[in-house]
Amino acid sequence: MRKTLLFFMMLSAKLAFGQVFDDFSDGNFTSNPAWTGQTNAFRVNSSNQLQTSLSAVAQTVMLAVPSALATNAKWEFFVQLNFDPSTANQARIYLVADQQDLNGPLNGYFIQIGENGSADSYDLYRQAGTTVTKIIDGPAKSRADVNKLLARVKVTRTDEGLWELYTDISGGTNYNLEGSATDKVFLYGDWFGVSCRYTATRSEGFIFDDFKVDELVPDVSPPTLLSAKALDDKTIEAVFSERLMIGSALATGNYAITNLGSPALVKATALPNVYQLVYASALPTGNYTLTVNGVKDLKGNTIARANQASFIYVQPYEFQKGDILISEILVNPKKDGVDFIEIYNATNQLLDLKNLQLANADANGNPANVRNVSNVSLLMPAKTYWVLTTNPDVVKAQYQANFPAQFVKMASLPAFNNDKGTVILLSSLKMIDKLVYHEDMHLALLRNADGVSLERVSFAKPTDEAGNFKSAAASVGFATPTYRNSQEDDKQILANSVSLGSKTFSPDGDGFEDQLQIDYRFVNNGQLANVNIYSDKGILVRKLQRNTSIATSGNFIWDGTNDNGQRSKVGIYVVQFDTFALNGKRESFRRACVLATKLN
Repeated sequence: MRKTLLFFMMLSAKLAFGQVFDDFSDGNFTSNPAWTGQTNAFRVNSSNQLQTSLSAVAQTVMLAVPSALATNAKWEFFVQLNFDPSTANQARIYLVADQQDLNGPLNGYFIQIGENGSADSYDLYRQAGTTVTKIIDGPAKSRADVNKLLARVKVTRTDEGLWELYTDISGGTNYNLEGSATDKVFLYGDWFGVSCRYTATRSEGFIFDDFKVDELVPDVSPPTLLSAKALDDKTIEAVFSERLMIGSALATGNYAITNLGSPALVKATALPNVYQLVYASALPTGNYTLTVNGVKDLKGNTIARANQASFIYVQPYEFQKGDILISEILVNPKKDGVDFIEIYNATNQLLDLKNLQLANADANGNPANVRNVSNVSLLMPAKTYWVLTTNPDVVKAQYQANFPAQFVKMASLPAFNNDKGTVILLSSLKMIDKLVYHEDMHLALLRNADGVSLERVSFAKPTDEAGNFKSAAASVGFATPTYRNSQEDDKQILANSVSLGSKTFSPDGDGFEDQLQIDYRFVNNGQLANVNIYSDKGILVRKLQRNTSIATSGNFIWDGTNDNGQRSKVGIYVVQFDTFALNGKRESFRRACVLATKLN
């Protein structure tokens, strides 16, 4: 076959950046580039083509050459089979392989030529270990000479994983599309090559030529640092957008972590875009930023300066009793609702919820039906409230969740009965908190406790102390998932008070003081309130709240309308705020305000 001067000149760049160019015009396959495998089973023939050698036995032989192109790649080659291919006499051209031995288990992709019958197709397969899956099934093609197959093949793959397979069965470059498919299972490889299975009589009938593996589109994009995470107290994993030149990837000076500097060692991993940074000293718990400079991809593109990724490391820690406390429970949900258990990090440090379990109790009061809160590391900041449930979306839809990211979706919760039961928190099966609950803990005046949570009053008192869990206030929607409990003690409140956000408001829709905000703060929880609005003549205008259980602090809003939904007249009004508790204690507050309007 004629070789053009241009193609010969291209041979000088063999294997550059993972590329392969070989037309065997140098008369060998052992250098420039060096193919490895069953070298005694191949030869370069008088036409400067790679051909299998005569064999007295049936076998499968292979040759491979290093090639790192697996995406944004184009493969071209010539193939000729001087016999009618079959399943016993077939060729595989491996475009991508992670192992040099193409006849053993590997991960990659290959073109297969050879099947029973006189009309063969050109098919693309994915191989995972020893399992092969066809991903492009080319149409069968008849041949004028049944005993000779000749074709030039081109395969392309984009960064997005789109494969396209083309052939010219005359051996030219007038390609026709055989098929396309998207597959991104394997994104990296180390080898390109051929594997020939034959019976003895077909042993020297395989011919290949004009191998070319190149970029589909010139790569001018530098690599980027995608993420960093701590694997243990001394090892950080850095993940890049693509494979790196090994020399730049393993240079310790190209990496620096805040307050730690460069690692003592950088190691490659089984994934060619992932590297491990090993430090001599253990990391303390904290937030870190990894900065990378100077690393290059296989094309030689250098990463932009100061590529960064942040991560958090938490030193291994065994929970102690009282570190995480039961804060709120909902075990009798609304219709179509779900149970939830709220927990509170009472410490001043990050805690990993992977070390926490949730349980109920058996007949003897011992932990039963234990569930892991999380199977992966899940960091809970100090002094935060997190909700454990099977369906966070339902909880968020039925209640206000001030911190929607502080939910843990569990596959299942232990069963918690509506009337009574036990909630237990464990760490390594050691009990760290326990609540025995019953429906009598709810506010006695509640008509229906469905959908009303029980909230913890004090984290300083024992969990099971009488009166330490009470019904969440109606004023907050009967539950406070992910934020401070409505009935929680507030030591900063020294006296009961009711105040107005502003003594004047004008509900005219101009966005300024359109509503009257009525703020309240009470030393003791468990209060109920009636809030009424009167005119300056003592006429009842609006019953704003009736026998409403309230939080220790909060507010109500009056929009200026009366009980008929009509806007009240301009003038002076009095807010009457009356509270009472189940012990009979009552208290009243009166605050005057002005409903105003603009003067034209």
